[in-house]
Amino acid sequence: MIEIKKYEDKYQDEVIRLVLSCQNDGTRPIVSIADQPELLNINQEYFTNGGYFWIASENNKLVGTIGLMNYGNDIGILKKFFVNEQYRGKPYNLGRKLFAELLDFAYEHKFKELVLDTPKNTERAHKFYEKAGFNRLVRKTYQ
Repeated sequence: MIEIKKYEDKYQDEVIRLVLSCQNDGTRPIVSIADQPELLNINQEYFTNGGYFWIASENNKLVGTIGLMNYGNDIGILKKFFVNEQYRGKPYNLGRKLFAELLDFAYEHKFKELVLDTPKNTERAHKFYEKAGFNRLVRKTYQ
């Protein structure tokens, strides 16, 4: 059974491993931990400012992540949305479940705008977001 729960520091290494393995799948330029230092301090970067970070696990194995950073002015930035390949789509639909957690949190905490932090070359992610009702906009720099 898959469990979705709040991030704790004891999961830091597993989160980094999952994120880097998903990012560096051969479909885009290599990304390192140096390119995303917020992964080294998730509590400070997400929770302290009113955001949140979820992990999903099955049998104590980390299989998904999603984070929401509070940018201020009722704007949230969706970040680090990664799901182990075998848990994407049916029968697990883990991406939808993680995304639903984030949307519920954003609604409860009165975020009025959600911004995606998604590179141009991630077509699968863009299709997911468009199905969820997001629209592509001209790029803005948030963080």
